[in-house]
Amino acid sequence: MDSIKEFVWDIIGYLIPGLYLFILLYICLDNSFIDNLNIVSNFQIWTVIVVSYILGYAIYGLGALKERIRRDKSYIKIIELRVRNRMAFNIVSKDIISKFSNTKTDFNFDDATVRDFRSIAMGLFPESEKKIYTFTFRSDISNHAGNTSFLFGLIGLINVILKCIFSFYLFKTNTLFIILYVCLIISYFLFRETRNKFYAISINLPFSIYYIHINYNESRYRSDNHSDDS
Repeated sequence: MDSIKEFVWDIIGYLIPGLYLFILLYICLDNSFIDNLNIVSNFQIWTVIVVSYILGYAIYGLGALKERIRRDKSYIKIIELRVRNRMAFNIVSKDIISKFSNTKTDFNFDDATVRDFRSIAMGLFPESEKKIYTFTFRSDISNHAGNTSFLFGLIGLINVILKCIFSFYLFKTNTLFIILYVCLIISYFLFRETRNKFYAISINLPFSIYYIHINYNESRYRSDNHSDDS
């Protein structure tokens, strides 16, 4: 059942962004390019699904390339830097180092990233993985939708300019679609806020759970000692 769930999540995670791009293309492409497009038959419906799934991988790669180019300005780096400054991370990372530094391992904690500590924390509390991955999934979907919206809206506006200058166009360029392209670009900033919020939760949550566990054990230890003294 877990394998089936992971497979379904994988399909949905790539299919939804790809289908979103496919729908935008279908709506915005000039009629001369889609006159012969018919998706009524079952075979063509499956074709749309397969193409959307492949487009989803392309969108994922585009997002990864974008964040790699941005380097330290990537939202991933910025959010993880904020996490490093949180009290929960500092306490948890020190606790993890104290527990594992003397074990026989080649892992160098001096070079460990936030995600490295996060993976260890998640491994110690596997029951929290489902909730954490849910927020990660939402963040990825928001990221892909935002990148797709911005890129498509930008290309649409460039297409409008090309039509005015060279009479060359692939997308529809009437007033309604110009408004749509502008709205797509604006929607990127909304998707960005959603992406950042869910990604921050997915990174912070393992440390918060671990931190609560540490405090619970300390409180229990103090309570037991107090009872013994009494």
